[in-house]
Amino acid sequence: MSFIENFSEDVQFLRLVRRESDVDLVTAALEIAKDGQKDLQFAPVRETLQRAVSRLTHPVTQAGSDLEELKLLVRYMTEELGLHGDPSYLKDPGSHYLNCVLETGRGIPISLSLLYLHVANELGIPLQPISTPARFLTRLQTDSGNLYVDAFDQGRILNEAECISLIREITGSSPAEIRRHLRPTDDRSIVIRMLQNLKTVYGSQEQWTAAWRVQCRLKMLIPGSWRERRDHAILTLRSGRYGEAIALLEQGLSVCPLEDRPFLENHLQQAKRLLPECN
Repeated sequence: MSFIENFSEDVQFLRLVRRESDVDLVTAALEIAKDGQKDLQFAPVRETLQRAVSRLTHPVTQAGSDLEELKLLVRYMTEELGLHGDPSYLKDPGSHYLNCVLETGRGIPISLSLLYLHVANELGIPLQPISTPARFLTRLQTDSGNLYVDAFDQGRILNEAECISLIREITGSSPAEIRRHLRPTDDRSIVIRMLQNLKTVYGSQEQWTAAWRVQCRLKMLIPGSWRERRDHAILTLRSGRYGEAIALLEQGLSVCPLEDRPFLENHLQQAKRLLPECN
């Protein structure tokens, strides 16, 4: 079965694979969440978000400034929906799934920001996704300067200097380095970051089948990446698909960088030892 057949019902995800534009990111994120929640229904999430849009439409039209519009959005998302970051929740897959984030109020920066982006853009507030290495944020360009929203920190609104200070505190990077990351990212990059976060969570918990499915998506989105091809072979082995893993590892050995060869050879030997046990 091909990768595309594995995800044939994931219309928005496959649009990303085909590099199409105007992808519905909320639906794409829910398609990913369904991997771990087979009975997941998308409608309740959409109804919650549409209710937010309906509740905010009139107040936003009456707002006197960009900043006031942003404050209205943040107030609703934090007080009405209860959205906030929770460091203790970072390793829970639920913090990556939009439906769980709406149910519990707890999420990671990127899942929280995705909800902010959806509601804001439906309201005509042109929030932009900003993918810094340390923290996923959103940005609103105004006549008086850029404003950043840290959804993980109760929707805290930052000016550019405060934003740079936050990222510098987390990473130790110079202001010049940080500024290079303060630019909007695209839909494809957002989903890749979401998947890489999930892969890390599942891998740390040795949930190999779940990690393998995430890795299949990553390989579809970044087919030219040696790292993703390598990880796909390893996770195929760890998820118990030994015959398939042998083929992937052998293919990898024919093209891998020299420094990765011992690593792949070791896993290939392991796959060959384990395969007879499954017969």
